[in-house]
Amino acid sequence: MLRFKFSEQKAVEVLTHIASEWPHVTVFYVAKILFFAEKAHLNRYARPIVGDTFVAMPNGPVPSTIYDFIKGNLDQAGDPGAFVAALEIHKGSSRSLRALRTPDYDVLSLSDIECLNEAIGFCRTKRFGVLSDLTHQERAWLDATSNGPIDYEHMVEPENLDAVAESAQEFAAHGVL
Repeated sequence: MLRFKFSEQKAVEVLTHIASEWPHVTVFYVAKILFFAEKAHLNRYARPIVGDTFVAMPNGPVPSTIYDFIKGNLDQAGDPGAFVAALEIHKGSSRSLRALRTPDYDVLSLSDIECLNEAIGFCRTKRFGVLSDLTHQERAWLDATSNGPIDYEHMVEPENLDAVAESAQEFAAHGVL
């Protein structure tokens, strides 16, 4: 299974960017934005953006560490204060995020922002059920066990696999840039 080292610092900035671009975005949409952005970035640049472990949940892929942070489970965070200072989580029938500051764009690459913005634009136009159904058609979700981890290798389009595999393995060994 292809795995990457999770970048907490990038995750905070990614979430801040998403919440800045889409105020009060719900956690469901955050999860789908991250999935489609990670997939696009992996296929184009042979590396993910944050490297979180995605889990095949009933409504589609969910980035597990980021989801824990959003739920307030910050005991595994290296710098919980950074998350709390960047984002406000609204609790209610569905959790939503609001940025408390401007994202630190020195942490994100232009390619990170490109893929995130594309994913935001794509997801923003889809209703919950439609977006959930679309993720259920993804090979990565289909190949994973229910509530089990998604293999990043299955996020790579078959026609890109040879080109991406070697570089992705190197990034996996050294972490996310």
